[in-house]
Amino acid sequence: MTRHPAPPFDGWAWMQAYNETTLANLDRRTWGWPLRERRLAALMDVAQRDSPLYRRRWGGAGALAELEPVTKTELMRDFDDWATDRAITREGAEAILADPEALSDAWLGRYLVWSSSGTSGEPGIFVQDAASLAAYDAIDTLRLRGPAHPMGLWGIGRRFAYVGATGGHFAGVASVERLRRLAWAPWAPRMEVFSVLTPLPALAEALQAMSPQVLVTYPSCAVALAALQQAGDLHLRLDELWLGGEQLSAAQRLVLGRSFACPVRNNYGASECYSIACACPLGQLHLNDDWVVLETLDRQGRPVAPGEDAHTVALTNLANRTQPLLRYVLTDSVRFLATPCACGSRFPAIEVQGRADDTLVLPAAGGRRAVLLPLALETVIEEAGGVTQFQLLQLNDHTLELRLAPGSPGSPLAADPAAACARCTAALQNFLQQHGVQGVHILRGHQGPCADALSGKLRRVIALPGSPSTPAPRPAAQRRAPASP
Repeated sequence: MTRHPAPPFDGWAWMQAYNETTLANLDRRTWGWPLRERRLAALMDVAQRDSPLYRRRWGGAGALAELEPVTKTELMRDFDDWATDRAITREGAEAILADPEALSDAWLGRYLVWSSSGTSGEPGIFVQDAASLAAYDAIDTLRLRGPAHPMGLWGIGRRFAYVGATGGHFAGVASVERLRRLAWAPWAPRMEVFSVLTPLPALAEALQAMSPQVLVTYPSCAVALAALQQAGDLHLRLDELWLGGEQLSAAQRLVLGRSFACPVRNNYGASECYSIACACPLGQLHLNDDWVVLETLDRQGRPVAPGEDAHTVALTNLANRTQPLLRYVLTDSVRFLATPCACGSRFPAIEVQGRADDTLVLPAAGGRRAVLLPLALETVIEEAGGVTQFQLLQLNDHTLELRLAPGSPGSPLAADPAAACARCTAALQNFLQQHGVQGVHILRGHQGPCADALSGKLRRVIALPGSPSTPAPRPAAQRRAPASP
């Protein structure tokens, strides 16, 4: 495989995205909406002209709303006809995804490739061009932290710790690795990556040794670390806490802000579009609608009014013209708020019902209790069994139940479900042993996984009522005052 050591980066595209996002921040109506309309027109034009898949789907559609929504299954099935660059093929993308040493390398000299989890079905493969990466960088710089922040997004010489899913070309770790490799100057920020599979005590010890100023992770991981912080087993002095990848509740946000005595920055994104919405200082998510079109639709595909729940959500990513996404069906449940946010932002406020799996607590050696993060458990099952549609239920202190969905024809799961379940069970037992968990039996469930009734998304790790749950951190004791958002 040809190796391109430098990650994709286009300084001109970055400058343009930064300037245009700044203008939209200043006046969404005067600058943001015209930019959005020009981007949408350009995206529709290039998709119809250069993407065989969208050219076939377009038919007689004129406006975006007349285009039939598209699913991930359809895009993966017709992957080679999807991109506007005919050099992009599924075989080539899968080859770079299979090479762990190629994480954040520029594929074909100009693209970054990452894969999604299979929470909503089969995993997806998404190709980001330099323009889309520049847009994500600009959004995070100007909206995740705020345009008035004196340190910008990264800051000189700051220490960043990322705790997430590693071992694959996932969007989070690929993005962090790309930025780490681009930050080559001596005064650049220091970024270290930690696996979410690490047992919590060892993870806390490693973070304490690094002493990051900014921690980037999932809400479930942050809450588990906050419990250690409140118990006096962890002594991080964070300037900021950045969260994403899971649903963040208002109660979690309050606990985390008190526990770490710092601002909590939350964003909403997906592998399909890395920066969809950013939270304001009040914790409310605001849609980046100069870069994203998000449609909330009823069962007949008609728009629903703000304040009403949607049956379907269609995403259009205006930043990526190489692998265009127009009216892509998201599995999250999204609702536009009917009233403006009190923060004063003119960007629409939304509520998202996304992934909200449970953290499991199980008995461990020495009378202690092991805290097992949902993403870590999911990663173990995915890697061991090659399955994405499953549920792991905690029935009680000593019993877990693993439910697997039927595999697609030709898959290892469909060929031999018992063997796939045995592989997952063995991997889970090994993972539990690494965390010091003892005396836990894993049952094979005979009922298939069930989607969450509210979000429609598959919750993959669930602590059933009556089983132990993660202990909530106590209210913070007197500590240094939080930094300004």
